[in-house]
Amino acid sequence: MGQASQPILSVNYGAGQKGRIRETLRYALYTVALFSLFWTALSLVCPNLYIHIFMKPTNTILEITPTIIRRYSLSFLLLPLDIFSTYYFQALMKPRAAFIVSVFRGCVVSGILILLLPAVAGADSIWFAMPITELIVAVYAVRTIARS
Repeated sequence: MGQASQPILSVNYGAGQKGRIRETLRYALYTVALFSLFWTALSLVCPNLYIHIFMKPTNTILEITPTIIRRYSLSFLLLPLDIFSTYYFQALMKPRAAFIVSVFRGCVVSGILILLLPAVAGADSIWFAMPITELIVAVYAVRTIARS
């Protein structure tokens, strides 16, 4: 969605067509929401699907995988929005916002949570690092998009 909408957004930004930017943003956000819901639902309903794609799992792997995938896949609810927002910010000449979303979700927030969560809430909490990261970044992205 980001790559498809970026040229449309940037051309309309340059032309001062705020209405077209809002319309493109609306369509993109609907599409992002649809993909978010689809991949999250698929992951919650069929968590072992991913394991069979990437490896020939043992019974032990198949026993522990559903819990891990279901926890981690909660990040899929906001991940497409966060990734789209970097393209959106780039198209609207907001490199600082794009940088913040990209770096914070890629290493700053996720890195802190990967180190912090197991120490505070136990080893199994590590699987919530990415969902929490995506939530924190999404709050920033949505607030920044709303102000643009």
